[in-house]
Amino acid sequence: MEHLWKKTWLMVGVESELARDGSYFLFEQLGLSVIVRRDKDGGIGAFYNTCRHRASALLREPTGRVARFICPYHSWGYSLSGDLVSVPEAHDFACLNKADFGLSPVRCDVWRGLIFINLSPEGESLADFMAPVVGPMTGFPFENLVVKDHYFIEMDCNWKLAYHNFIEGYHTTTVHPQSLAPHLQPQTLTVALLDHGHARITVARRDNSSIYSSAAAIADEISPVFKELSNVLSTFPNCYAALDPGGFAFQNFWPAGDKKSVLEIRLVGWESSPSDEAYWNVMRTSFQAILAEDLRLFPGMQHGVEKGALSHVLMGFKERALYWMEEEIDRRIGVKNVPEPLRVAQVLSGQVDR
Repeated sequence: MEHLWKKTWLMVGVESELARDGSYFLFEQLGLSVIVRRDKDGGIGAFYNTCRHRASALLREPTGRVARFICPYHSWGYSLSGDLVSVPEAHDFACLNKADFGLSPVRCDVWRGLIFINLSPEGESLADFMAPVVGPMTGFPFENLVVKDHYFIEMDCNWKLAYHNFIEGYHTTTVHPQSLAPHLQPQTLTVALLDHGHARITVARRDNSSIYSSAAAIADEISPVFKELSNVLSTFPNCYAALDPGGFAFQNFWPAGDKKSVLEIRLVGWESSPSDEAYWNVMRTSFQAILAEDLRLFPGMQHGVEKGALSHVLMGFKERALYWMEEEIDRRIGVKNVPEPLRVAQVLSGQVDR
């Protein structure tokens, strides 16, 4: 928590979720409650969801639109910029300087339409953090994505066990023989390691096939490489996206304890059409069926880890992305701060795709 989650850029939303000034959503993972909002000038920023008077939560609805933030406890009011602007019975607070009691900010920035926060006020910029991804993702219009569905799944396993599953293609033919495998050519899978723990996984589509229907709206500006290949973007530390011209899912894996985790899913596509809602309702059902093939395995994996049946894990070439992620976690903690028996050997740095 101290060295990873509190000091790393975390993808928390898509810009289209904040379509108008005053729009907001709450980020409520990692034991936090953070307001992410669009202000009157169109800028996107974030604050802790905590009144500066007596620590009441300002907002309780997960999404909405407000003109200002009004505390439900004593009605202290804050502007969309986080400034304290109104205090009932202000004469009772003789020492109050409103300028000193604005909402506590959380570092927030946008990369190509994707919203990130960082709980540390210091450290690398989002632009630097995402720089390794720029080249591999050229030609995919993230800025135009629209969220079609957003929901959460609780899982009985450590977050890393679940995330590991999605950033390798070794299991595809075994776990998804009828759902995913027929659309792909698994023998073509390649893994490109990127700086900062990111990775790109590519596999050729079979006859340009996809799990998403040909009825889906497709953005004209998508590069052909994203139509011919299935491109997976693994953004450190916990975001997975199998990019598809017809839409796809951002999947974020959040810890909820050492044996519990939450999978956050945003199904995203392009501009709406009259049949759009019906299409995405069908796609949610289809996507859920594929997810279920993975999710049923996780409790057993967690049980195996807890019982200590394995002294170590041997990983193959198709599992390089998850090993690379584990290396980066140790680097973020500080390799020397990790007890030697628990360290992940730093062996992949010479194989980074730059």
